[in-house]
Amino acid sequence: MKPKTDNNTADSQPMPWLVMYSNSSDINILDILDREKLESATTGIHDFFVPTDVMRLVVDGKSIERRRLIAGNYVFLQATMEDILRLRERPPFDATLRFLRPSTSPTGFIYISDDEMQMMLAAVNKMDGEVDYFVPSSKELMISDIVQVVEGKFAGIKGFLESVKGHEGGCVIVPLGDVLAVRTPRVSADDIQLVSLAKVSESQYGSYTSRAYKKIRVLMEDSEKLLEEKETRGSLSQESDTNARRLVMRFSQLKLAGKIRLMHAQAIYNLLIAIGDTESDLFMKYKNMLP
Repeated sequence: MKPKTDNNTADSQPMPWLVMYSNSSDINILDILDREKLESATTGIHDFFVPTDVMRLVVDGKSIERRRLIAGNYVFLQATMEDILRLRERPPFDATLRFLRPSTSPTGFIYISDDEMQMMLAAVNKMDGEVDYFVPSSKELMISDIVQVVEGKFAGIKGFLESVKGHEGGCVIVPLGDVLAVRTPRVSADDIQLVSLAKVSESQYGSYTSRAYKKIRVLMEDSEKLLEEKETRGSLSQESDTNARRLVMRFSQLKLAGKIRLMHAQAIYNLLIAIGDTESDLFMKYKNMLP
C-alpha cells in the first residue's frame, strides 16, 4: 500500500508511531483505520501505515488478485497510548490488534520516530508497482554505508547502501529500526552521496579503517590530478569539470574520524579550487579544517 500522510499541527511535536500487529490478514482493517484517521479529532488516530501486497490466485480457472497484509501483519499507528487503548476496546480491533512486547524494549513496546517513518513513506511513495518489503537482519543493516540520494527519482531518500558486485552504486535500504525495511531499485553511483561508512570492525568489505583509507586515497589522487590540470591549462575540460563536481557531491558530506579526516578535507579543498568554487561556505569549511 502507498499511504497518504498528514502533517502534524504546527504547534505540536512530531508524534512517534507505535508498532503493533494484526492476527488477521483481512484488509478491511484498512478501510476502518482510514475512517478513524478522517475522524482524528475524536478518535485520536492521526495516521496509520499498513504494508500490503497483491497475491495472485487461480480460482475456478480464473486468475484473481487479492490484497493482503504482509511483513508480520505489522500495523503502524500514530496516536497516543490512551487513544490506542480506546481503539482496541472496539470491534474489529478488540479481536485483531495486538501489542508487540519485545524483551529488549525498555518500555515493553516498539516505537518508531516520525522522522524514520516519514523517510519510509517517502521511499514507498516513489516506488513503481508493488513494494519490496522485508524484515531486515542486523547484518544487512550493519555492513552497509549510510547514503543519501541527491538526484533522480529517489532524491531525498536516506538509508543504507547495499552495494552491487563492488560498484559504488546500488540499492538503498530504508529501515524502520529492526522491524521493517524497503529496498529501492538500483540507484546510479552518480546520484548517491556518502554520509558515513559502516563502523564495523570486520565485514565482507574489510575493516572500517582500511575501507576509509582506500576510498579517500583514491579521492585524493583524483583531486590532485584535477587540480594539476586546472593549474596547467588554466581551466578544466568539460569532462573533468563534471567529474570534479560529481566527486564533490558524492564525498563532501562524508563524516570521518582520525587521521583520514585531514586527507579527506584536503581532497575536497583541491576539488573546490579546481572547479573555481572558492567563495562558498563549503570551501571555507574545508579550508578551515586544514593546518
